[in-house]
Amino acid sequence: MNIFTVPSWYPSETNPISGIFIKEQAEAIADVAQDLRIMVSLWGHDDSLFSLRRPKSWARLLRWRFSRRGSELAQCNGVHQVCSKKITWSDRLPFGGLRQLIRVNRHNFRLAQDRWGPIDLIHAHVSYPGGYIASVLARDHGVPYVLTEHMGPFPFPSLMRQGRPMDEIKWAFAGAAASIAVSSALAERVASFGYSKPIVVPNMVDERRFFPGRPREDKLVFFTLCAVSEKKGIGQLLEAIALWDPPAEKFEFVIGGDGPQRAQYEAKALSLGLADRVRWVGEISREQAPELFRQSHVFVLPSWHESFGIVYVEAMACGKPVIATRCGGPESIVNENNGVLVDVGDVSGLADAMRTMASHWSRYDPDLIRHDFEARFSRQAVVAQIRRVYIDACGRPS
Repeated sequence: MNIFTVPSWYPSETNPISGIFIKEQAEAIADVAQDLRIMVSLWGHDDSLFSLRRPKSWARLLRWRFSRRGSELAQCNGVHQVCSKKITWSDRLPFGGLRQLIRVNRHNFRLAQDRWGPIDLIHAHVSYPGGYIASVLARDHGVPYVLTEHMGPFPFPSLMRQGRPMDEIKWAFAGAAASIAVSSALAERVASFGYSKPIVVPNMVDERRFFPGRPREDKLVFFTLCAVSEKKGIGQLLEAIALWDPPAEKFEFVIGGDGPQRAQYEAKALSLGLADRVRWVGEISREQAPELFRQSHVFVLPSWHESFGIVYVEAMACGKPVIATRCGGPESIVNENNGVLVDVGDVSGLADAMRTMASHWSRYDPDLIRHDFEARFSRQAVVAQIRRVYIDACGRPS
């Protein structure tokens, strides 16, 4: 079966983390379900965005203007990539935005069919623009499509029109043979706009890369990994550490990730007297992340909102208990065997959760946490669910 994937987000040179879970899902499907040929339509994604207001965009435009252009067919980790790099810009300008993306995906679709034969199914990730593009391709070629929604909050405020999602989002859901949400909370949110309620299929984590290991022995380590921003609750985390005030000789809080507000939060940590307990390790590559999870004892991230929360699952894959907030995605991940949930913005509750976890973290069984992860979020578990959706959408017997 030939599957043509249209990802709204995908890793690029300028943003190697954007949509990484979409890329890793495509690679997992190609590896685990070898009766499926997975193709991915690429156009440069974040590298292709041009804005008159961003100086770096002009350099990007010049590089594109003088670079070798054209389409490329390549294979990466079992996934067949069809890449036609294009510069994209605002819908308010001529020949740009969504119209450009539709053109390039139509081109990529034809290239994929010419190279690998008829497309059986389109899989779009995120309703806009990918889902809407898939609806156009489906109409052009009479091919069904599946839509996976990852957006959180759904929809982004910029995609709302007079209190409702923009029409392209409505049309993306209306035409889909099946829709998927990555958490129960996201499925409920999508359905609240009158769309058919999506089935829930979570994101996956590669169990071969994320696995249990011995934590550090010199201190009890709380680990946080995120894009350092207000919406990830970093301010509340620092305030909760200060409220708890654990001794520096016994505890360390390792915060991984980068972002425009990192300097602001480093200054806040200093003002709260946490310099001897909080260690900022900056941007973490996908290769470095598993070892930092393994070295820790507890993972903590008090986000304001998560449509899923892949880092909680990565912690589980490494056998670590987690502290999360009731912010959407974590409610489908965290249970009494693998961690604790607190309310969003509840600094006192977060401090209590960390204090309690510090005293009782050894009661959480790493093997039980790992087993729970394997049953729900491993490649085998999730690919089996996606394959079933594909078969049903195509009307084929399993």
